[in-house]
Amino acid sequence: MSDRKINITVLMTVFNDEKYVGQSVKSILNQTYSDFEFLIIDDGSEDDSGKIINSIKDQRIIYKKIKHSGLAAALNFGMKNAKGDWIARADADDLSVNRRLQIQNDYLIKHPQTDVLGSHSVYFADPGKILFQLNPPSGDKKIKEFMDLHNPINHSSVIFRKEKILKVGGYDEKFGVYEDFELWLRMKNKLSFNIIPESLVYTRLRMDSMTSKGSRSKIYDTLVNNIRGRSSAFGKNPGDKTLAEKLFWIEYFYGDKNRARNYYSNAKDFRQILAFYNTYLPEKYFNKITGMRLRQRIESFKMNRKDFKKELNILQNLK
Repeated sequence: MSDRKINITVLMTVFNDEKYVGQSVKSILNQTYSDFEFLIIDDGSEDDSGKIINSIKDQRIIYKKIKHSGLAAALNFGMKNAKGDWIARADADDLSVNRRLQIQNDYLIKHPQTDVLGSHSVYFADPGKILFQLNPPSGDKKIKEFMDLHNPINHSSVIFRKEKILKVGGYDEKFGVYEDFELWLRMKNKLSFNIIPESLVYTRLRMDSMTSKGSRSKIYDTLVNNIRGRSSAFGKNPGDKTLAEKLFWIEYFYGDKNRARNYYSNAKDFRQILAFYNTYLPEKYFNKITGMRLRQRIESFKMNRKDFKKELNILQNLK
């Protein structure tokens, strides 16, 4: 454990999260690393979120309520008002383990070139069912390759260098959902990324979340443009199997299942074969399958659910 400290603002945004925000706030206040500013931006909540936050007495909490403007705008407002050089994100329905900030502080002291640092995470459903682990790759190169299809950085786990993000205008307030993924894609050649291979957050999977409800068209366009910018074969009948595979998966997850079949060519990978046949399912069932995180569920089959459930129970019952 390092005695040196970086200057951290924990930035939480809240919008009608009265059911969960008390647990989330307490998980931050319970950190073993205690020297931080805790800035909570209430994005115009119409429920008792503010009342619950204000009932928790801790001098580190700074609560600001703004007119409802959307998550990206609330985050940008928070960054502009944050005193810390580093922004540690926390969602109002997720939970951070008590060692999270200490581990991230120690890592960043030892690796000062890192600009964006995430971690593995455990997904759960209420009241406390462990679903799966999300274990994206570590290392800047592998993380950036992973971005060709999915966002490797769990937004509730991330800590990033504020100055570099503000310099480019922060989050795109017109983007809607996936605003964090858009930011990392836009900045990936200007930032150094890493992921700590330890689950430091518990992410609540909610069917009413913004990501579950949101349109995928903008992130689809962003991912396609990301590929277009690096490939001279784009727009042609690609002979490059790697390019075809990437376009297949972008269409499969974010675009059109019928177009996805145009990029399938006798794949030997069982996962892609199964996905190809899934594209013939009715839209309702196809969307259900793509939203289930089947790969993560399969990879998490042997995870230690007992220990995770025990830790989750502690986090949900903090005083």
